[in-house]
Amino acid sequence: MDLLMDVCLTAVCVLGLAFLLWWLFGRLLRPMADGRTRVLIPGRGEGEDLEQAVRALIWLRGMGLLSCPIVIADVDLTPGGWELALMLTARWPGVVLWPVSDLKEYITHI
Repeated sequence: MDLLMDVCLTAVCVLGLAFLLWWLFGRLLRPMADGRTRVLIPGRGEGEDLEQAVRALIWLRGMGLLSCPIVIADVDLTPGGWELALMLTARWPGVVLWPVSDLKEYITHI
C-alpha cells in the first residue's frame, strides 16, 4: 500500500511540475501589447461572424493573452449589423465600434 501511495504522490508532483513549466513557458512566449496595439475586426453586412470573433478575442483577454482594445471597423454594416455591433460594444468594455472612414483619426489619436 505504501508503494501505491508513493507512486500516486510522485505522479501528482510530476504533473504539477509539468503544468508549472507549461504555464511559465506560455507566459514567456505570449505577445506583449505596448499600449499602441489594436485588434481590428472588419464589420460587414449583418455581422454574421462578428459576435464569434469578438467572443474569441474576449476569451483570449480573459485568459490574459490579450490586453489591447478591440475595434470593430464599420466597413459596410447594415442596420441589423450596426445594432449587433452596438450590442457587443455595450456588453464588453474595450470593444469599440468605429467607421472605417475615420480609422486614420482613431489610429493617430493613440
